[in-house]
Amino acid sequence: MSALHLILTRLPFLLLVSLTALNLQASEWAPTPHLEVQGESRLTLQADLVDINATFSAEHRDSRLAMQELESQFGHLLRTLRRQVPAGARLEAGQVRIHPRHSQRGDTWQISGYIASRDLKLVDLPVAEAGQWVERITEGRPSQFGPINYRSSQASDSRNPALEAALKDAQDKASIMAASLGQNLGRALQVKEISSPGVQPRMAVMAADSARMESATELEPGLIETSARVQVVFELLN
Repeated sequence: MSALHLILTRLPFLLLVSLTALNLQASEWAPTPHLEVQGESRLTLQADLVDINATFSAEHRDSRLAMQELESQFGHLLRTLRRQVPAGARLEAGQVRIHPRHSQRGDTWQISGYIASRDLKLVDLPVAEAGQWVERITEGRPSQFGPINYRSSQASDSRNPALEAALKDAQDKASIMAASLGQNLGRALQVKEISSPGVQPRMAVMAADSARMESATELEPGLIETSARVQVVFELLN
């Protein structure tokens, strides 16, 4: 008997053995008892940090002269502000941008000049100093002022305290449900973030001219809302 004939003769028997083993394994398999819950939280935090944004620009028929005029004004202001930045805060200045200014003559549009601009951003400034820094920045006559973003250092340091609270909420719910079923809650088998933790900062946007008249007492950051939602699968124990 050839080797090929022997293999073909035994093939049905081998398939039968394999299927029998699979059926035995399937009959012994059972899903892990589990409990799926959602947790959510919404917290209110006190704002203690502020980010201030502003844009400065200069306009001229010649692009190089527009850049020079901008730097003569903005550069002096930037050097002055950098000497006064409090510890922990950060002053950022963007690169110079050049945009052509168009004007219409009859049916055609022509370039009539150029606008040079730079962005200024003051990050992680203590709220108590927001008013005086608004005055300092607007003294440089920005073409656009704002937004002013109020934040909480508590959310910044721990990413978002609402995430931890949402996980605790899910665990509390699962513990109550397991106890009602006469069972014990086991370890977490799966954790899923339904919505990323988000902080809703209070924002203030104002025209450059009116911003120069604001005082420190008129800038009140108020409160910040932060929220998170999670989905957790817990093991159920008898």
